[in-house]
Amino acid sequence: MNFLIYILETRPFLLIGMFGLFFFAISLAFYIIFYIYMNVNIKKISKIIFNDENKYSRPLEPFNFLFLSFLPTTYWREIINIKYGSSFKKLYGKESFYYSIDRDQLTELLKTNKGYFILQYTIFTLIALAIICVIVSYVFEKY
Repeated sequence: MNFLIYILETRPFLLIGMFGLFFFAISLAFYIIFYIYMNVNIKKISKIIFNDENKYSRPLEPFNFLFLSFLPTTYWREIINIKYGSSFKKLYGKESFYYSIDRDQLTELLKTNKGYFILQYTIFTLIALAIICVIVSYVFEKY
């Protein structure tokens, strides 16, 4: 505790950088949880997205996990538009730009696998906070 008070009094922006590293460490822990969640639910997710529950098998390979983990952030705008009743075509002028998925598939995925989206958005937010804290710390410590 005395160490944190000393750092806060002498170099407060270093403490912000430490918070950034803490957010980064938490996001790594969430990525491990997300990997386990996806391995447990991969058959349901594959059945909804690809209409083939055997497309991916457990354990997921790292690149397959990375590919599938970007789906919630890729369709962020579509998810918001489903909530507010807009169509995909109003956004991009085509049905899909990342992977062929329609409104019904995305709605079903949202209903059956909420953790899939919640975990990815939590990781995204934590990494954004980590980057902001580290940049702020670096800029104010150097300049």
